[in-house]
Amino acid sequence: MKTNEIYVSNQGTGREEALNETEKYADYHGLDRKARMHIRILAEEMLGMVETIAGNFYAYYWIQDDSEGYHLHLEAKANMNTKKKDALIDASTSKQNNSARGVMGKLRDVFQNYWMGYKETIIDSADYYDYIRYGMIEPRFNSSAGFWSLSQYQTVVRKDDSNQEEWDELEKSIIANLADDVTVGIKGNNVEMVITKKWKTGKE
Repeated sequence: MKTNEIYVSNQGTGREEALNETEKYADYHGLDRKARMHIRILAEEMLGMVETIAGNFYAYYWIQDDSEGYHLHLEAKANMNTKKKDALIDASTSKQNNSARGVMGKLRDVFQNYWMGYKETIIDSADYYDYIRYGMIEPRFNSSAGFWSLSQYQTVVRKDDSNQEEWDELEKSIIANLADDVTVGIKGNNVEMVITKKWKTGKE
């Protein structure tokens, strides 16, 4: 099943409509109270991230499911901006990004970099932010670029005892504790974030 695609922006456009569509999806599947709460929170987290993206940003939000679980999608047309790209290069050189606090801040940062057409630096730069390098996985068959995966990031952080701050953020993160994975990558000319939640007993 796939829900309607809802137009959303960082100015708040479509937020309530997207949340209503999420509730309709929960109704259709007869999700229990706990599962309904989870999908609502995941939607709110994704839409909250949208509101923190800089620039003139809009995207489409929808939910799609399969035999393994449901997937919250956020897809936007890649939008190269030279000034923004230069600013990202400067930040990459200094290896600092004070705005990327917490897991959602990191997810926003990864998504925003892809959106600005900055995938070359994400993939090729060994000096780029650790949280981006740690989450990179191999290119997929339908993608010209690598994907960033929250589950991959979690795996790497767990193995490295020096990443106590990152580990603490993961422990406290709502989305890291509720979602089975969050991926960010290029799909054609668009950038897409997908939050995946696997079905539990009774589709919980």
